Amino acid sequence: MKLRSVLVIVLLNTAVLCAGFFFFRWLAADEVATKSILIREELAREKQQGASRSTAAAPVQERVVYVTNRFNWAQVESADYRIYISNLRAIGCPEATIKDIIMTDVMKLYAQRRGQASVNGREFHYWETDEKRKLKQRQVEEREKTLAQIDKELPAVLRELLGINYEKELDKYFIDTNEDERRLAFLPEDKRNSAIALHEQYESARERILSASGGHPTAADLERLQRLQQEMDARLGQMLTPDEQFQFELSTSPTADALRKNLVGFNPSESEFREIYQRQKAIDAAFAYQDLSDPTVRAAKAAAEKQMEDQLFSALGQGRMADYQTVKNPDYREVFAFSERFDLPNTVSQSLVEMRTVAEQQRGQLLADNNLSDEKKAEALRAIQAETEKTLRQTLGEKVYTAYAQSAGGWVRELGAN
Repeated sequence: MKLRSVLVIVLLNTAVLCAGFFFFRWLAADEVATKSILIREELAREKQQGASRSTAAAPVQERVVYVTNRFNWAQVESADYRIYISNLRAIGCPEATIKDIIMTDVMKLYAQRRGQASVNGREFHYWETDEKRKLKQRQVEEREKTLAQIDKELPAVLRELLGINYEKELDKYFIDTNEDERRLAFLPEDKRNSAIALHEQYESARERILSASGGHPTAADLERLQRLQQEMDARLGQMLTPDEQFQFELSTSPTADALRKNLVGFNPSESEFREIYQRQKAIDAAFAYQDLSDPTVRAAKAAAEKQMEDQLFSALGQGRMADYQTVKNPDYREVFAFSERFDLPNTVSQSLVEMRTVAEQQRGQLLADNNLSDEKKAEALRAIQAETEKTLRQTLGEKVYTAYAQSAGGWVRELGAN
């Protein structure tokens, strides 16, 4: 809660700075406007005096129109956020500042809803003890529903209005790791900044399309997304060399991100990663804008992936292809990541997977045995669980086993369930 309070304070300060920026810009503009009016009046008097000396005709007085650039926030603010954003853009407010202003305002509104759901409505009396103002169970249940709805609505609202990813924006205030800068450190600073700005612009446009579709993009939406990707690729090609653009893709594309997740435990070399990426990219590009709910499309994609694996066998060789097939098992990737976290030997990951496979096979055989009574099955299942836990403790040690049981060992507890 303290971190969230800091965020709100930071955003409020930003909004105040923005208002100050426009206030002082108004002061400067108003001073310039006033000076220009005085100069025009002086010129008019000199012209009038010159005309009087040169002719007896009545002097023609120039009409001076007093115009100022006085700015009032009411000219910009609107209860309709779309109009509010449009007005801010019309007066030249930077996009980053618009984002801060709107985020602050929207989050304040949702904070009020959170607050309303957290009180029971009883008026405060200083002589009453605390339990009088505690939520009743019915109110607690209603609050949980309200908070769940807010957690669903808030990201969607900000995505629709600003085209931003809510969680990613919050990270900038809490755990900003400059991830984009690190990923694109190979680029010169000017190119890096331009590429990041273009990428964020593309992501915002993409978020707006997906938000408008309610998570179920139509054929027209998919076509728009495809055109958007093509436009971004073309613009990147204008600012980056071919090698830089390819490395940009390898560093930021969804295909590359998915491979970094799905190849955990494979430890690819740079050349292996590029080899796999190029083949996977071709498949993703071919099916990215097709309807994967269509069985025909799914079957075509599965066939393409099978063909890709056949080609990879020739590129990687038998040994590395076997490693590749191993990491396709999500259980193995989970265990490998755990082993890396605790600096366990490489052989531990495979041992843990094998233990799980054997234990679950034994459990399945017991459950399928119709000759055993329910009591005997339950007793045997508990024995399998106990033996598995004992082996894991011996393999991992008590401290590491405790961490494993909490984070990745849910399957062990399930062994004894009938």
